[in-house]
Amino acid sequence: MPDKSVFSPQNFGVSILGGLAAAAIAAVVTRGGLGGLLFAHLAPLPLAIVAFGFGIVHGATSAIVATLLLSVLAGPGVGVGYALLVAFPGWLAAYAASGAPRGDRDLIRSNFSSWACLAVGGALAFAIILWLIVGTYWQGSLDEVLNPIRARAFLMLDSMHRNKEIPESLSPTELSGQVARAVPAFFAGYALLIHIANLWMGGFIARASALLTHPWPDIAMDYRLPRAVAGLFLAGVALTFFNGPAGAVGLVLAATMGMLLMLQGLAVVHVFVRGSKSSALVLSILYFMLGFLGWPIVPLAVLGIADAVFNYRDRKTAAAPGQPQKPAESD
Repeated sequence: MPDKSVFSPQNFGVSILGGLAAAAIAAVVTRGGLGGLLFAHLAPLPLAIVAFGFGIVHGATSAIVATLLLSVLAGPGVGVGYALLVAFPGWLAAYAASGAPRGDRDLIRSNFSSWACLAVGGALAFAIILWLIVGTYWQGSLDEVLNPIRARAFLMLDSMHRNKEIPESLSPTELSGQVARAVPAFFAGYALLIHIANLWMGGFIARASALLTHPWPDIAMDYRLPRAVAGLFLAGVALTFFNGPAGAVGLVLAATMGMLLMLQGLAVVHVFVRGSKSSALVLSILYFMLGFLGWPIVPLAVLGIADAVFNYRDRKTAAAPGQPQKPAESD
């Protein structure tokens, strides 16, 4: 098999168990509670481990088993949501990272990490944008779709306003509307990062278990997005100036493509500090600021756009003696 999937009873059993584990982790979130929510962040991990360790066909089997189980036990709505937001994006990312095998050849032969992240980002953006468009058509307006989110946001903001935790000049009614409009985009960007983290952990576990059949790439040099991603990001930013569904779609597109470009900017930083005595300190400070402040996402995304145009990493490696230059991938 091109994707190294071997159809044996043992491997088939592993794929079934992987689906059971993925469904069990995802089902925890339906019970509520902070602990369950945190644990549910690992929902894509079993799918990635099976796909990397035993082949993408077995990974697909795990995804289907998990989706069917959740559809039966928690309801069709939960199953559809899991399929669109967890199972399909997680499997598609592993498929791209494995070279996208088709027939007797691989469709992807370089930049596996960037194509994997782009695959999951595109799948998440499509799912959330589809929900916004279908919901708007079904309920008549975007406000009706976002009303449940807005109601919860209003209760929280009104309590903060009464306790003087936010300035009195801010209206909880208006602010809750802005929060509701931003939530789908925030969820898309956050889900993208969670999927990428689980993808990395799945590959790492498969490699540690000597099951990974593909060589582990130098991610800082391998991660190179097509320039079209920068165009999609700018188009999303332009759409945010419109009201209604167009603005919400633009926010989702800007959030997902912006996160992908942020990762490219982060890859540039990794390459430029590589080999320096202060690299560990610089990266530690940068990751701390990303995790607790968030604002470095913006300059890193700008750096990612610039790198897509000017290929800073190629120039860096070309200037360093004794290091082979990696050719940039064209559009």
